[in-house]
Amino acid sequence: MSQLQAIAISCERGGRPLFAPQSFTLSPGQAMQIEGGNGSGKTSLLRMVCGLAPTASGEVRWGGQAIAEVRHAFSLDLLYLGHSLGLKDELSAVENLRVASVLAGHPVGHEEALQALQAQGLGSRSHLPLRVLSQGQKRRASCARRLVALYQPPSSGFGWRCAALEAGRMNAFFALVARDLRLAFRRKAEVLSGVFFFVVVAALFPLAIGPEAATLRHIGPGVLWVGALLASMLTLPRLFENDWRDGSLEHLVLSPHPLGLLVLGKIVAHWLVSGLPLVALAPLLGLQFDLPSDALGMLALSLLLGTPVLSCIGAIGAALTLGVRGGGVLVALLVLPLFVPVLVFGAGAVEALNSGLGAQAHVSILLAMLLPTVFFSPWACSAALRIALE
Repeated sequence: MSQLQAIAISCERGGRPLFAPQSFTLSPGQAMQIEGGNGSGKTSLLRMVCGLAPTASGEVRWGGQAIAEVRHAFSLDLLYLGHSLGLKDELSAVENLRVASVLAGHPVGHEEALQALQAQGLGSRSHLPLRVLSQGQKRRASCARRLVALYQPPSSGFGWRCAALEAGRMNAFFALVARDLRLAFRRKAEVLSGVFFFVVVAALFPLAIGPEAATLRHIGPGVLWVGALLASMLTLPRLFENDWRDGSLEHLVLSPHPLGLLVLGKIVAHWLVSGLPLVALAPLLGLQFDLPSDALGMLALSLLLGTPVLSCIGAIGAALTLGVRGGGVLVALLVLPLFVPVLVFGAGAVEALNSGLGAQAHVSILLAMLLPTVFFSPWACSAALRIALE
């Protein structure tokens, strides 16, 4: 166990100091209680100690080193329970606890999670959706994290924990993808809204334009690509907002796993829900525009390469506008100009194929867009999310 030190840390809000510089030292086995009136800075002090908020002065140390220098070791030993529970109402208590344990670097099995919930008096309610539980029961489900954090296999030395952390990063990635997919399928209205919008746009244009086959073949790729672009934008404002509102985002930031990897997991889940169905439906909807079979294949390929770019760029916009009033409109203003090149080369690939010019150049450009956005967008989103939480 390491020693926690705060050295002359202070906090300012709007240029006004909330409290005088505070210093304290907590050795293993000690506890500290913070008291004060509303607005005195109790929560701000705790967030600074955890590393969620920067200090106006001073620093926090863990084991004699600044927490920024030992971020992984500090996060492994940290258990944070904030005002927001960081739990998902659509998941059961045991599902929430298992995902939280993986993200916290202490993965446990189903039986260990059940034992932790039974110790909190939730054994008979562990498999119920959290939304049917009372607020007190939800709080107890959140407190079960402390029992999970105490669970360690027998050979739990520091070297073993570092090795487990390295091995567990991909587990955390896949656990987050699986969690977001499970949430999406339990919120069917959110999943189907984008797909339904795409189908409606593709179905209405031929009715409005008329049955002229040449005209439909000419406008088909552009119409389908515009529909896919707008459909993918419908879910962008909710990409991080739900996690921000229920406190899950704080636990992602405090996780010992790289935040960029976790953000990439959320982007992948967003694309699987909002992008992949559009790729699958596009060839079928393209038949309404009398597109030949090779053009339908190119349409699916261009969407397969282009829609992940839309998700990556859109994620940056969603992170930058997180917590801002009217963020949905701001996301559109931010990302639409960046979506234009993807739209031009995605629709242009199908048009070039129909014209006999070949679509290799357009496909290469789409691939050239995809690779850097997949690499850089998680990093940019991570920086924006940290700023939003501060």
